[in-house]
Amino acid sequence: MRVVVDMIRGGERRARYLGAGLVALAAGFLLTGRWQLALGVGVGALLGWVLSEPVRITWAVFVIAFAVPVTIDPGYPTNPSYTLLLVLFVLAAWGRVLRAERDGWPPKALAAVLVLPMCAVLAGLVHWHGAKPVVVGVAPLLCVGVLGWHLVEEARHDRRTILRIAETLTWFSVAVALFAKYQTVSRTWPIFDQFAYDWTYTSAFDATRAVGISGHPIIYGTFAMAMALVALTVRGRFWYVPVAANLAGLVLSGTRSAWVGMILALGLWLLLQWRKATWRGLGGALAVAAVAGALVAVDPSGLLPTATDPTSTAQSTATPDAPAPSPPAPASGPAAPPSSPAVPASSPAAPASSPAVPASSPAVPASSPAVPASSPAAPASSPAVPASSPAAPTAGSPDSVDVAGSRISDPASADARFTRISVVWAGITHDWSTVVFGNGPEANVRYLENVGIGDGQAQVFDNTYLTFWYNFGLIGLVCLLAMLVLLYRHLRSLPARLLLVAFAAQIFFFDVWLWLGAVAVLLLAVALGAADDRSLSARAVPAPGPRRPETAADDAVAPEAPALPGSKR
Repeated sequence: MRVVVDMIRGGERRARYLGAGLVALAAGFLLTGRWQLALGVGVGALLGWVLSEPVRITWAVFVIAFAVPVTIDPGYPTNPSYTLLLVLFVLAAWGRVLRAERDGWPPKALAAVLVLPMCAVLAGLVHWHGAKPVVVGVAPLLCVGVLGWHLVEEARHDRRTILRIAETLTWFSVAVALFAKYQTVSRTWPIFDQFAYDWTYTSAFDATRAVGISGHPIIYGTFAMAMALVALTVRGRFWYVPVAANLAGLVLSGTRSAWVGMILALGLWLLLQWRKATWRGLGGALAVAAVAGALVAVDPSGLLPTATDPTSTAQSTATPDAPAPSPPAPASGPAAPPSSPAVPASSPAAPASSPAVPASSPAVPASSPAVPASSPAAPASSPAVPASSPAAPTAGSPDSVDVAGSRISDPASADARFTRISVVWAGITHDWSTVVFGNGPEANVRYLENVGIGDGQAQVFDNTYLTFWYNFGLIGLVCLLAMLVLLYRHLRSLPARLLLVAFAAQIFFFDVWLWLGAVAVLLLAVALGAADDRSLSARAVPAPGPRRPETAADDAVAPEAPALPGSKR
């Protein structure tokens, strides 16, 4: 294995020759008009460069998870969520291979990686629907586990890199917040309106809410929530700028689940920091809140070109003449025959294909990718915007503050979630085996494909905990909750704990596993916690071989990276 690693790393001269050859190959593809192949060469070269160094892998994990949306499909071989999951899995697994000589293969880390996938395998064996649902159901859990393992090992040896990544992300989020403000002012989602593979991921669905670069308001709300908390607790230079920008972005997203997570995390922060409270700090907090409110309320629409119908761009990408998207929406995996015992008899019937949102219902966008990867490809006209879909308002109307206020008073989403809780609970309590072992991996997909929830809303369960129980049983749910509790207990830095509380609260309101931008919040919490946990910073496993004579320089200890604010040492 070491020989293979050395070959991949290569020498400088060989790398230059290889780079020149790849540039020539990409240029040749561009000259012949085959830009997809040229893009593939560029992406492959970039991945090769990243794979040669574990530190680059750590950066790439967060860049891909936070910056590459799963609502856009440029031509992936399978749906975007699973494609990017595979890329992240390869990056993290190869990072562990590169570090195997230094770190070894600790059994506790392997057990933590495998505990949730094994719950899924157990549920699949008890309620067998074939090997494919088991593989598809296990894949996201295994990927998240390997990613967490890689980040913990890198953080315990290189704290400064994790802190640099966190601070860089907070400043990146400022640019995203400005883009989100432009989206709410112009009532369009530039780029996403043109390239989203389903009309529900365009501004034609709900132009009043910002999506940042995630393509979905809930995922952008999660990102803004996380970046505000990281900026508040890590306290880099001018930290109040990203805090204010992300608080504004959080409001503009209209994501009530992220608002709940933010309120709970701030409550914990005040509880832990109340002894350090000062009048100066209170004044600073009020100033940040005032700036964030001004960013939400300001309406610079007069500076934008007049637009009569901002949704025309979005609609033009989803007309019957447009090619059918490559697999429909990325949900959770293959469908199995409707033999799951969890289908309530009273549930309304739905078509075998994934249920569509009625043309007259401007329902909330799906908070989880809703159509399974294995469902038959929809005809070319299926993603068309329904004739009665409300056109997005013209620039400057309605007011962003009014929109945020309406999100608080609107009971439709809460009613839909209560409906889903009753449906999921009926499936969980079908008999003792479904309570203990669940209905098997991808059982939620089978139910939504073959029965559905007839309320005109998005066809998802919208609750990670109940979906986990429905699929993997009480055993799986207990393991998931135990893992979150253990992470909170052992990762004692303030940023990590706030992110864990916010994440654990928010996923009660949507299904998280295939939204990489939301899962990355948990991964960032783990990385920040491991970076500041002295119990994890043990010395690396020494490489085998003869020891040279010890000197004073050998025993010198490298200077320790600064601790994260609020950490317990």
